[in-house]
Amino acid sequence: MANSIIVHIDRMGQHGEGVARDNEGRVIFVAGALPGEDVEASVTEVRKNFSRARMMNRLHSSPARVMPRCPIFDQCGGCAFQHWEYREELAYKEERVRQALLRIAEIPNPPVDPIVGMEDPYGYRNKGQFPWGGTPGQAILGLYARGTHRVVATDQCDIQNANINSVLGQIKNMVNELGIPPYDEVTGNGILRHVLLRSSRREQRILALLVVTHWDRRLQQLADMMVAKLPQLAGVGVNLNKVRTNRVLGAETRLLAGQPSIHEDILGKSFVVSFESFFQVNPAQVETLYRLAIDAIPHHTRVVWDLYAGVGTLAILASQHADQVKALEVNPQAVRDAHANIAENGATNVMMVLGQAEKVIPHWAHDQEMPGAVILDPPRSGVLPEVINVLKTAYVNRLIYVSCNPDTLARDIGLLKPQYQLTRVTPVDMFPRTDHVEAVAILDASSAVGVRDMG
Repeated sequence: MANSIIVHIDRMGQHGEGVARDNEGRVIFVAGALPGEDVEASVTEVRKNFSRARMMNRLHSSPARVMPRCPIFDQCGGCAFQHWEYREELAYKEERVRQALLRIAEIPNPPVDPIVGMEDPYGYRNKGQFPWGGTPGQAILGLYARGTHRVVATDQCDIQNANINSVLGQIKNMVNELGIPPYDEVTGNGILRHVLLRSSRREQRILALLVVTHWDRRLQQLADMMVAKLPQLAGVGVNLNKVRTNRVLGAETRLLAGQPSIHEDILGKSFVVSFESFFQVNPAQVETLYRLAIDAIPHHTRVVWDLYAGVGTLAILASQHADQVKALEVNPQAVRDAHANIAENGATNVMMVLGQAEKVIPHWAHDQEMPGAVILDPPRSGVLPEVINVLKTAYVNRLIYVSCNPDTLARDIGLLKPQYQLTRVTPVDMFPRTDHVEAVAILDASSAVGVRDMG
């Protein structure tokens, strides 16, 4: 299916591909192309409503095209925009949020602030997930090629922080010295599936988690060797994942050497980060993101609900601005981590509850004092309809929505109308050089519904 075509790239797609149209008006996604470019492309896939193509030649290049910093950028699936000037990436992400609100939420002239970017869009990640490949004695560590599970070997990722990059090659060498075989997805043979690395900005220490198919005595040798030879390592754990699946982690994790956790500071509060804790991967930008959310809590608020609380980060930060914070989280391990964080910070006015938001908050709304503000920080799939419906009848003064997906943010804002009106959205570039964008949206109860002061 190698049909060669010449197309003009009109705009950027959601996943970092150039978007063009053929002579019949069919949408064509061209990997690696930038807006404004004329390219010769080879069609690789034809669907009912669109086609995909691979760029063969650039007949006219965008002035915003730059040389990618990473030598495996064209292979790796991690970054989308290293070939584009960062200011253009930021403008695209800001416009993506605006267009989602226009198109999906049907809000004319949406109140979108300028996006908050980074001074340096590299070296920001404090967490890396690296798959193993190769053969026993010649194992490779790296990242998956775009759209596949083929491992591209690398000892450095430019968006990871220097601390994580400093240990990758050394861990690989130790594995090969011990002859521990990497896992083969096709045959199901081998031991090492992934290594997960988490780094603390505060402590400059790293946790390493070895994800394996089964136990082998060499894993203890590896852990002891890693802690002895890599002073930046705080601890090494092992996670057992026996199942032939794309899921990275299994159910069982235990400590092999060193400490089971590190600590990170966010806006003056201390948080415990364990091997499997959910914690934002960009500590500099998460302070911007969370400050926007916390600053939106109205003055003299008595009660705040945090309905997707994770390890309690936002709830603990919000505890300084309210008499009581009721935090809800569905993941048992995250709730255990949240209790540790609450104790770490002495946040005695935070009540952490294990449960599903759609099942718990109807009871909260019926039996207890209504909050002056509700914080929503849902997964990419957004807020469930059952939760939306409770919020629409509860008449909370303010909703503070922290989003990692502009489309589901816009969908949920549309569903919350007319009881709530959008007053402000601030996009934040949490993941520079990738196609992801986060945002904080502030929604206030509409005057049309006769809101009482419940703060």
